[in-house]
Amino acid sequence: MKIINIVLTILFALFAFFQLNDPDSLSWIVLYIYLGVISGMAIFGKYNMALILPGLAIFVVYFIYLLPSVFEFLTSGENLMNRMDAEKMYIEQTREAGGLLIGILALAFHLLTRKKKTGVRNG
Repeated sequence: MKIINIVLTILFALFAFFQLNDPDSLSWIVLYIYLGVISGMAIFGKYNMALILPGLAIFVVYFIYLLPSVFEFLTSGENLMNRMDAEKMYIEQTREAGGLLIGILALAFHLLTRKKKTGVRNG
């Protein structure tokens, strides 16, 4: 698990770095750093549910908000790598939904792999 968490931490740091040229970079940098911090804490076995659960809720709600754009993209016949323009906002919003889905999967991974405290001591 430690290796997976190290990889996730590095990936989310890189994702944040690659957002620097995006017009709405600040919000995405914050989201990816947030995921990187949670993954970094998991390296040391620290799973802060006060960070994971609200984050998961925010990512899911934002993802659901973008779903109409994803459906519009899927029916458009456009390529996701096409340049976005003001008349095709669904392309950028579909990309954003993909980033949110990656975040949802990472947060769900941390939620499901954490060691639950039972209050029972060994030995």
